[in-house]
Amino acid sequence: MSRDYYSVLGVERGASAEEIKRAYRKLAHRHHPDKTGGDEEKFKEVNEAYQVLGDQDKRARYDQFGTAGETAGFGGFGGGGFNINFEDLGGMGDIFEQFFGGRPGPRTRPGVRHGEDVQIDATISFAESAHGAAKTMATRLHQTCERCQGNGAEPNTPIRECQTCRGSGTVTTARQTMLGTFAQTIPCPDCRGNGKRPEQPCTACRGEGRQLQTVTLDVAIPAGIADGQQLRLAGKGPVPAFGGRPGDIYVAIHVASDPTLTRDGTTVRSTATISFAEAALGTEREVGTLSGLYTITIPAGTQPGSEIRLAGQGFPSLQGGGRGDHLVRIMVEVPKRLSQKQRQLLEEFQKLPKKKGLLF
Repeated sequence: MSRDYYSVLGVERGASAEEIKRAYRKLAHRHHPDKTGGDEEKFKEVNEAYQVLGDQDKRARYDQFGTAGETAGFGGFGGGGFNINFEDLGGMGDIFEQFFGGRPGPRTRPGVRHGEDVQIDATISFAESAHGAAKTMATRLHQTCERCQGNGAEPNTPIRECQTCRGSGTVTTARQTMLGTFAQTIPCPDCRGNGKRPEQPCTACRGEGRQLQTVTLDVAIPAGIADGQQLRLAGKGPVPAFGGRPGDIYVAIHVASDPTLTRDGTTVRSTATISFAEAALGTEREVGTLSGLYTITIPAGTQPGSEIRLAGQGFPSLQGGGRGDHLVRIMVEVPKRLSQKQRQLLEEFQKLPKKKGLLF
């Protein structure tokens, strides 16, 4: 039965690329095998769905053919019959597939296998997102088997040519139909397309050439990275079974909030609260910045909601071009209660002749 990748990711068929990516990240994080309650099989299923729906060309083929479109393709004439490329048949491909009883495979030996891409999460502080950080992280990934060094054979035992495919990595089957004899070329099921087989499979990895191991990763987090962004560690991911190129690791960055500072692009924002008398007379305040405590001068006559700019005290840009600014928003606190003396002084002040530009 064909797999419904849209159902696997929980999105509609008309979902945008961004919606598919968000759904994948959420599910991959939930089902990651290293997490408590993680589900390795579900995690693999989610990754498989995203490998198809996350690629524009693969998604188009999947929408037309379903999972039969993943490996659709036959070669040319040969052996008294003929081969057909299902992608050239449009909707007729499903009809021909019924005669063959399975999905068609590639005509020649498959290319280099690629391991799956995985996501891990890293939480950093607000300050680390501004200044950068070096993190050492541990996760469990399939790595090259230490016993057989990845060749799948028990040490000191030979690896021989596969007798099923005679070293070609593929086998061809022929089926008689009312339309004639059709030849189907698929990866060899015995050697999995390698063309060779170990005489005695490795006892540690059972011939897969890989084992699940705890891997330590040194991750350099650049200054200016934002919450939700990802770092790609190319070739640091899982090794595929039976040899091939490792996948990639995507490190999803989560930035912890700061009690006094917020981020707006490369701009840092904070607030400073003063009394209405200080707003009228001017004052100084010590405020926290990305570089530590900083004393700002608040001029006389400062209005509520006005901002003081600390140039170059914001976040650096990942694309270069210098740092942003830090904006301090001034909040004026009006007392809810007054002493008798305070009230008397304010009333006297209120009675003074008004001059243009005065606060009262």
